[in-house]
Amino acid sequence: MISFDRAFVLVGLAWLIMGMVLGFYIAFAQQVQFVQVHVAMMLSGFVLLTAYGLIYRAWPALNETGLGHLQFWVATIAALGQVFGALQFVLSGGTAITLVALASALALLGALIQAWLFLTRAAS
Repeated sequence: MISFDRAFVLVGLAWLIMGMVLGFYIAFAQQVQFVQVHVAMMLSGFVLLTAYGLIYRAWPALNETGLGHLQFWVATIAALGQVFGALQFVLSGGTAITLVALASALALLGALIQAWLFLTRAAS
């Protein structure tokens, strides 16, 4: 089975680097309207996905199920959707919220899958 800990951490680190680059751009160009996008990159991308990776690393039994594969893709697509939703929200003047809402629902699904895996597989 695929070890999802490394996959989650790798994607999380990619979001960290992109978020830091955007943070530098925001500071130097004084484009503070993009702070929401930066926050989405750092929290939804880096923090959440890396935390999932650390959970998979701490409880390797979670890697032994097909739900791990689904949870990886759901969480990764949700983070991407939240970042692009935040960008759309910023660029549209706050009128476009649909993508953020859909991505947030997907993120919730990813968290529920992670919780279910933890509750049912972590003891083994």
